[in-house]
Amino acid sequence: MTDGDGMRGVLAADAAPGATENGRTRRGFRDGLTIEQAAAIEPAREFRLSPDGRRLAFTSEAAGARQIFLMPVRGGYPEQLTASEKSVSDPQWSPDGRRIAFVRDEAIWMIDVEGSHQALVAQHPAGNRSPRWCADGHQIAFISRRRGWDQVWLVDAPVPRRGRPATHPRSPEPCPVTRTGIDIDEFVWSPDGRQIAVTSQRMPDLLTSQIHVVEVATGREQLIAGEAAWETGPRWLPDGSGLLMLSDADGWFQAVRVSADGRDRVVLTAGPREHGEPGGGWGYVPLPSPDGRRFVHIEIHDGLADLLVADLAGNSRPSTLSPFEGVWMAVGWLPDSSAVLALGSSDHAPDDLWLLPMPGAAADGAKPRQLTHSLPTVVDAGRFATGTRIGFEARDGLRIEGTLFLPAGAVGEESTRVPCVIHSHGGPWHQSFRDWMPFRQLVVDAGMAFLEVDFRGSTGYGREFRWANRGEWGHADAFDLIDAAHWAAAQPWCDGRLAHYGGSYGGYMTLCVLTEEPALWRAGIDLYGDSEISESYRHGDRPGRIDLERMMGKPDDPEAASAYRRGSPLYRAERIEAPLLILHGRKDRRVTPLMTEKIVEALEIEGKHYELHWYDEEPHGWKKRENRRDAWKRCMEFLRRHVLDQLDED
Repeated sequence: MTDGDGMRGVLAADAAPGATENGRTRRGFRDGLTIEQAAAIEPAREFRLSPDGRRLAFTSEAAGARQIFLMPVRGGYPEQLTASEKSVSDPQWSPDGRRIAFVRDEAIWMIDVEGSHQALVAQHPAGNRSPRWCADGHQIAFISRRRGWDQVWLVDAPVPRRGRPATHPRSPEPCPVTRTGIDIDEFVWSPDGRQIAVTSQRMPDLLTSQIHVVEVATGREQLIAGEAAWETGPRWLPDGSGLLMLSDADGWFQAVRVSADGRDRVVLTAGPREHGEPGGGWGYVPLPSPDGRRFVHIEIHDGLADLLVADLAGNSRPSTLSPFEGVWMAVGWLPDSSAVLALGSSDHAPDDLWLLPMPGAAADGAKPRQLTHSLPTVVDAGRFATGTRIGFEARDGLRIEGTLFLPAGAVGEESTRVPCVIHSHGGPWHQSFRDWMPFRQLVVDAGMAFLEVDFRGSTGYGREFRWANRGEWGHADAFDLIDAAHWAAAQPWCDGRLAHYGGSYGGYMTLCVLTEEPALWRAGIDLYGDSEISESYRHGDRPGRIDLERMMGKPDDPEAASAYRRGSPLYRAERIEAPLLILHGRKDRRVTPLMTEKIVEALEIEGKHYELHWYDEEPHGWKKRENRRDAWKRCMEFLRRHVLDQLDED
């Protein structure tokens, strides 16, 4: 399963080469990625480096469920650690490297690294997530809603005994560290285990994200960041004197060093580029080196994310670590600070793990080294479409950018004009990165252009752009997409046939654009999207409700009611002309099944053409490989039937 210095085949076996789904090339376009191949390409995830820097824990699919695997950093065979019917996630090494905590079926579990014994750490019907070890390894903190709020809880860890199952902890019942009334988004332990830094958004000000330092013993908290800006992603410095974080105080997300009491701040990056994402999650935040001398961070531009390293003292210019143009995220530092483990992907390659040495190490022969190989050898990545950046002015003059992918037959002097699929990302606080997206390649291989549009409200373009659809959900952002469609239709490579595709907020955008300018579209695909956002506010989960309130206000507020109705395509269903495909998971809590049930009822009343399929066990998105395969197949068949093979009737 290995090929020299890396790991191949951990996520998927090599798929057999083949033609397009109907067994032939289409309109002169070369055979490309098949749905079976695309479904088989599933990179390993959640890489966690052991405390001694010698091994990696990660999750990968095995027999239909994600399991934990272990692999030497310097190369070797991966070994499966867990074997359960249900998927596991979020592996976390104990400080001594002998145990791993993880999540299974919304409970916190612990397993010996030898795999001989497992122990249940914490379980509750309200669910548990994000296990994090205290520095001494005696306790595990985690997040749970057992009192109706995302609180941090603390429990004694089971004690391993050589050759025997772990003993029960001194106190098997967890105790809360943070108070009720506040949802904690993320937390990190201080190096001495006496404090945690927590990120949260607190009523009534939802326009800021705050960071507090909480004393574990007393629960006393101190605000250190976020009074007047969106500040997130705290990571402790090795000596505990302060933290690195992200702040948009100057209008762009910058890496900032802040003291543990919040009094001293040093901005470490600068310029009109984002150096992180507002979620502040894993991979998007600055990480200090173990020796406290450097930090690694991303820099976002043109749909890409470069990985840079700089001096924590701010005395040197940053150096680029990423070996190729793509989307990079830092996983962690080796203990001796000599290299960074990072994930890199591109429009030609799935996420793979790399070991990136520090600048200057090349003199000693150290070079970037790829540790995992997720793309099967039979898949020819050289024929994949390469993204080209585009930009245009929306009707109100705002500049909108995106990335265009053209099939081979639409490029060159003897090119063939092709249809175009407009794609909207989810979020809306997200952006269309130029990373690995199998469905995009399936569309392009079938002979259609694929245009990803970062409508107003997307991240990556500064705070002003990110807030530009506040009060405008389903309206100004939808018209950005309609303007993008008009731009595409006017290009020499486009034959005027247009479709819209999107998931979550992108699925909501599908319904919006089909109702705002019905005659423009040949087809629409809505994956688990909203149809009536005031009802979504009342029935969806709390994070989704907070998003809506932040951007649109409360639907019962008379000043917001009209914007909520304007942004709800349900009330304009009679305007839809294009055939519509709707796919949704029955266990979705973010966009509840009610949203699809309502639009389907309206479509039935109006006698509209639609297709609907439910995935009974899926939440918000597709977790199971067979459901991703089925969804891609349905989407591609729908596009072929209503866009690619449809002849002009004019």
